[in-house]
Amino acid sequence: MKLYPYVLPFFLSSLLASCGHISKMAEEPAPTFTAIKGIKYSEVKRRFNNGLSFTEQGFQLEPEWNLYFNADDSVRIYSPEKKQYMTYRIFHSHKALFQFAREWIRVKHVSKDSLVFQVMELESRVVMEDLSNITMTLYADDYIKNVLKTTAEKLKAPSKEDTLFIKYRAIQANSHPDSSFAARNPVVFKSKSKILQVEKIKPALDPYLGFVNRSEEYLYPEYRIQINKAYNDFNYSFEVRVDHTGKMHFKRFLVPVEPEFLETKTKVAIGIINVYLKNLLEVTPGNTLGFPHSSLINLHVIGRKNQ
Repeated sequence: MKLYPYVLPFFLSSLLASCGHISKMAEEPAPTFTAIKGIKYSEVKRRFNNGLSFTEQGFQLEPEWNLYFNADDSVRIYSPEKKQYMTYRIFHSHKALFQFAREWIRVKHVSKDSLVFQVMELESRVVMEDLSNITMTLYADDYIKNVLKTTAEKLKAPSKEDTLFIKYRAIQANSHPDSSFAARNPVVFKSKSKILQVEKIKPALDPYLGFVNRSEEYLYPEYRIQINKAYNDFNYSFEVRVDHTGKMHFKRFLVPVEPEFLETKTKVAIGIINVYLKNLLEVTPGNTLGFPHSSLINLHVIGRKNQ
């Protein structure tokens, strides 16, 4: 492309200005944690860019980090499961981008009173800005106690916007079965008979992080149910929808079923729900922020004829 004489000076000046801007950005100092070494912080808020902590599917962002920096290259984060602080190396990428505890973090604010982190999504080490939509806010424990005169637990409470959103979603889910969403407090089963035992399956502990992924427990709740003195031996795994009244509705099998057997097996599964589970279980429907609503759960039902 030919650059005409009157364009060239403008092009060169723009290029130089742009290079100067890039150089200035490159010279920006990376955040340091030296000044806040040893100060304990509690996470009090974790929000999406829209200001909510819940998604349409029922996933909740929970403020759960308690940490302090013991050096510029390491941080200690409390593990509720291990009841101790665990040390994680801090890896600095560039500018304000860091990685620790398997998370990529953009440090947006550092002070003795508070920290603000943006959780970053990377793909092939490239930052995906449109997916990096979560902000974490932490306050120093001393600031919470002596300045705000409150507790971290009170600050972590869901906002009014969260409550209104969940109330709306519960109305949707209870009016339209296809709108069911994960209950933050999942379905609770209680056996009404000695021939039936029910157990909620707990998620496993991550050996590296020292944390349990608590979201799995309510996003994909699983239950193992054994029925003794059943009409026959059987073993079925299927998904059911539990509505806001506690009634169970068969949804689908969790393992592939040959097409020629699908209709027969579906009738058997529905029969197990209506004959055994409906009569031998006391069902409390799932709820979120106190609003009962339809939710999906996974059942592994085992029948034993001679037990």
